[in-house]
Amino acid sequence: MLQARLNDPDQSFAISDGTIMVVLFLASAAELMGDFAAVENHIRGLEKIVSLRGGVRALNVHNSLQVKVCRADLSYALLSGHQPLFFKTSISWDCFLADRSLIQCSHPPHDTNTHVFLKPNIDTRLHNIFRDLHAFSCISNLAYQTTRKLSPDIYNEVMISILYRLTHLSFDHNPMQEVLRISLLAVSSTIFMQRQFMDNPYAHLLNLYRNALSKLSSSTGPQLPVSLSLWMTVLLHVVECNEQSLEDGRGERLDRAVSNAGVESWPQAREMLRSVVWIDFVHDRVGKLVFEASMVRLGKSTIWDS
Repeated sequence: MLQARLNDPDQSFAISDGTIMVVLFLASAAELMGDFAAVENHIRGLEKIVSLRGGVRALNVHNSLQVKVCRADLSYALLSGHQPLFFKTSISWDCFLADRSLIQCSHPPHDTNTHVFLKPNIDTRLHNIFRDLHAFSCISNLAYQTTRKLSPDIYNEVMISILYRLTHLSFDHNPMQEVLRISLLAVSSTIFMQRQFMDNPYAHLLNLYRNALSKLSSSTGPQLPVSLSLWMTVLLHVVECNEQSLEDGRGERLDRAVSNAGVESWPQAREMLRSVVWIDFVHDRVGKLVFEASMVRLGKSTIWDS
């Protein structure tokens, strides 16, 4: 049926919303089956159709077609490690949320230490993404605490802005900036691109994250603030959904980060994590488990309140 549409002399039918929805369905089905070559074929076909329609911004906004196309494109990028196909040249690198004064959040002294470190040491584009994700996490935590709901439009706009910026950047020759980029990509995948129906859906991203952390540990660049170091190591286990046992020897890096952070309880650790990017109802369950396991391995007494 799809091929018949594409071969139809009336191109308006071949590039219709209905055809795009069929291609999106086929890409999702291929992803579910683990046929990533087919996913790539469908996404590249989608790129051609969308181009004939005049680009993503020309698509219908009322049926969420723009968002669905972008989500499929970004999912493919996370699965494959390739850059997304859309918005290659028309990205705004300015802050999307952080400069709007939508929320005033403070996590002294951790947030000050982090921003003082980041501003002179990382690319302004990457710093702006960091600031946007931090602002979004604060807004999300406040919305949850006050039982308010985030606007779906804002959620989708933030997702598109942040993920396209992150996936179009690369810092291969700067281990510190690259591990920050990948960690922000990893935490974004837990917020915006969850795949409950798949085990470890973004294995490529997870491998990139592990390798980036290893490269950073052997680099001679500036020392990360303890809040960033703790966040990156805890986040790795959250992304893995790794509820490790107390005897798990793979927690050595985490144990060092917890020890260096000087925290004695989960509430203290979570405040440090919140100073970076941490959404309680998304990250707490696994984060608390791995932190408490680390505290036991370190032989520290803990305060078990939340």
